[in-house]
Amino acid sequence: MREGHRANALLVELLLVILFFMLGSTTLVEIFADAKHKSLQARAMNFAIMEAENISDDLYGADDPDKVLQDLGFTKENDSWILTQKEYTLTVTQQDEETENGVLRKFTIDGKGDGKDLFSLPSTRYIPKEVSP
Repeated sequence: MREGHRANALLVELLLVILFFMLGSTTLVEIFADAKHKSLQARAMNFAIMEAENISDDLYGADDPDKVLQDLGFTKENDSWILTQKEYTLTVTQQDEETENGVLRKFTIDGKGDGKDLFSLPSTRYIPKEVSP
């Protein structure tokens, strides 16, 4: 009788150990899945920021910013240009401000990913008018 009782206790102990291992492994799987998702989000944000900086540089030196944006793959919607990538969306808006001595051209590049605003990058260029002697 004692032998059967001892075997049952051993089985219960083994089941408890297996249960704790299963609980621990499911917790670790959830943690690693969340870490991978956050890593992918950070990667998408880094790519979006790098591309926005390059676009900002291109727009700063451009005489015809609409042509530059069109060449980069943007599509015009209302008053803004939109570029949709797999992980993020870039939106460029332009404001020109006329002054006596030239034009102040302001660009704002907004990045969105996973339905959230990731960043907003402003860029400004002053284009002086020709000075007559």
